[in-house]
Amino acid sequence: MLLAVLALLAAPTTPAIAPLTASYDPLAKGSMGFSFAFPGGGYTPVGTGSTIGITYLLNDNMAARVDFGLDAVVSPSGTPVVFNIGIGLRAYQLRRGPVAIYIFPQFNFGRVNGGAGGATEFITLSGGAGAEYFFADHFSVGGQLGVGLNFGNLGGAAGSSVITQLTTATSGLFASVYF
Repeated sequence: MLLAVLALLAAPTTPAIAPLTASYDPLAKGSMGFSFAFPGGGYTPVGTGSTIGITYLLNDNMAARVDFGLDAVVSPSGTPVVFNIGIGLRAYQLRRGPVAIYIFPQFNFGRVNGGAGGATEFITLSGGAGAEYFFADHFSVGGQLGVGLNFGNLGGAAGSSVITQLTTATSGLFASVYF
């Protein structure tokens, strides 16, 4: 009797998570994905941090990405449009079950509010690492940590200088759908 109770206590209570099926690999050549990205920590306006993106796998475990964020105030008019356009690569280096770890280089161009009702452009060169967890064959969530060199205040007011800064604005969380 005691042996039967111990056997019941030792038995797993939840079924194991099934691995991705062999019929579909979201990181195979030719796959495409659509993602929603959110910046890590604090509030960042939509056009400067939160983006939507398209991923296309050029080769197995090698993806090209394009991201776009927009913050356009419709009313009152006269407020500058804030946006962010990013292009980059993801090289998936390690895959264990539903987890894929990647490294990335990225180039961003955009416009941020420059104060006094104006806006200035920026360019960011960045890189880092991230991980995706595939809950299902076509759906994943993930996060990335990156560091970038940002050149801001491009096209700023006369007499102003370009601002150079080191930034972690490339870090954040995302959700993706692959097809």
